[in-house]
Amino acid sequence: MYSLSETFLLNNRVNLRLLDALSDEQLAHTANPRARSVADQLAHLHNVRAMWIEVVSPESKLQKIGKGVAGRAEVRTALETSAVAIAAAIAEAEQAGKMRGYKRGPAAFCGYLLAHEGHHRGQILLYLKQAKMPVVQKVAYEIWAWEKI
Repeated sequence: MYSLSETFLLNNRVNLRLLDALSDEQLAHTANPRARSVADQLAHLHNVRAMWIEVVSPESKLQKIGKGVAGRAEVRTALETSAVAIAAAIAEAEQAGKMRGYKRGPAAFCGYLLAHEGHHRGQILLYLKQAKMPVVQKVAYEIWAWEKI
């Protein structure tokens, strides 16, 4: 049976699968002038993780990515690094039975992060579909096939 920390790492593999499938044009797309680009949306996932690491595991530090400067390689590395840090914090909280800085515990914390990241994946897919540059159908299905990722 998968633990919460393993489930979070699985969620990150879904994010990376989506990132790897996007063209440079798709990564640069913004839904409107004030919106984040697709690359910035993915960087935002890392930045929220970094914010939470400061709360739940203050001894760990993650560098945030500034808006408009996120390239594919930087986003990938950041997502990989922050996923490991978050998974470690969740695993530690699972062992302890409580989560520092998040009173509802590790299961609710993991659920919050999964919902947040799923929301942004959905936004990315919708923005790209509306812009007439959707992800290939194979990838759209693959990111839901968690038993295969």
